Amino acid sequence: MGLRSANEYGFVNARIRGMKSRFISIGVYESLLQAGSYQDFIKMLSGTYYGSIIAKHSASAVPSPDELAIILSQDYADVSANLSRSLTGKIRKFTNTFLEMFYAESVKSIIRGLHVELDEDEILRFSVPSSPAEATLFQTLVGASSVNKMIDLLPQWDLKVSLLTRLPTYQEYDSTAPLEVAVEEWYLRNVVDALKEFSKAESDRVYSIIESRVVLRNVLTGIRATLLGLDSRALELSLVRFQRVQALTDAIASANTWREVIAKLDSTKYSDFGGRMARLYDETNDLGNVELAIEDFIAQKIKQQFTAFPFHLGTIIGFFSLKQYEVRNLRSIAVGIERGESAETIRRMITIW
Repeated sequence: MGLRSANEYGFVNARIRGMKSRFISIGVYESLLQAGSYQDFIKMLSGTYYGSIIAKHSASAVPSPDELAIILSQDYADVSANLSRSLTGKIRKFTNTFLEMFYAESVKSIIRGLHVELDEDEILRFSVPSSPAEATLFQTLVGASSVNKMIDLLPQWDLKVSLLTRLPTYQEYDSTAPLEVAVEEWYLRNVVDALKEFSKAESDRVYSIIESRVVLRNVLTGIRATLLGLDSRALELSLVRFQRVQALTDAIASANTWREVIAKLDSTKYSDFGGRMARLYDETNDLGNVELAIEDFIAQKIKQQFTAFPFHLGTIIGFFSLKQYEVRNLRSIAVGIERGESAETIRRMITIW
């Protein structure tokens, strides 16, 4: 089994090791955080792997934080597409499915933008196409005059049906949450289908990350809903349903206070982290700190995929996930420095693994 896995994953593993060497180190992060101005930040960032990316795609020597965000996101999509092309067979099929997360997130952004009636250009700025064909599709979707019409233009029949079933609740609550949940659940179903060709050991590596994301983000949604005093049905419609953690999701939906939401983790493998979340919110009364703690927790689980035997799916999705964190970190630092935030304040906004 080990030899077969080494043969299947050997080439891509070597490529990922090379790409990992481009990740921003803790020392460089600290230097970026200490930048005296936004211009200094861009100058320091230009001394890293991202220097050539900025030079290639930026219309100016110092791109604005918004332009930088788009450049970083596009690089993410380019690197992901390039790496996936080096894969074959079921591994490539799964990777392409896993990378549908970018499409899913872009569709969510378009839904939110149309809902609040943003300009077309403004909506497209936060959509990251992975190909020219996808860029054309996003342009078409954004050109729809309403969320309803946008749904009709989607090429994926199963996604369209999922969204249409949530359309009445979207209209009832005047909230995009039910539609965003439908997109996320569509994506998760695709990942589960793509994993059917893999062994339990390989699948469990992927599920360990996916389950953590679903559970902890549902916990965050539950906490936020109870703090805002939303009714139980509104909370129910805002939770992502994933069969492997359905019982826990149902338990979160039945909670009436934020403490009850976290207490639902007491009998699970997240019990220790649940206690940490409760203490953190008690001490700071800031849900943003809880959200950052969740991201840190998930990032550490992802990092574990690179330990010991490296020839498995976990290495691939681990790379993509950590790359995503890096892009998010750089975007947060850029905005923080441009707004004059302190290094300590910005440090609390990023996830370093």
